[in-house]
Amino acid sequence: MSYILSLLKSKLPNQLRGEVSSSILCYYINDTTDIQIIRVVSEAIYRFERIVFPEERVLFEASSESYLEIHSPSPNGARITRSECRTFQVSEG
Repeated sequence: MSYILSLLKSKLPNQLRGEVSSSILCYYINDTTDIQIIRVVSEAIYRFERIVFPEERVLFEASSESYLEIHSPSPNGARITRSECRTFQVSEG
């Protein structure tokens, strides 16, 4: 895990490196039968976006203040669910 974080730190611009220290590792499972789009949003800036297929599992890193937007199809268009990334934080143990 520390290897992954060190790779991320080396690729970030200097002004964002401080944010890595408050980053958390998160885990999301698409437990629906539909394709979803997930986005990590921090201060109205998209930091990460990914298409997640049914039953797919995704590990991602986010700042502790970020939100995860889950875009799911619905009969009236897309339904957007927004939750704090801390909800999806991986716990040790």
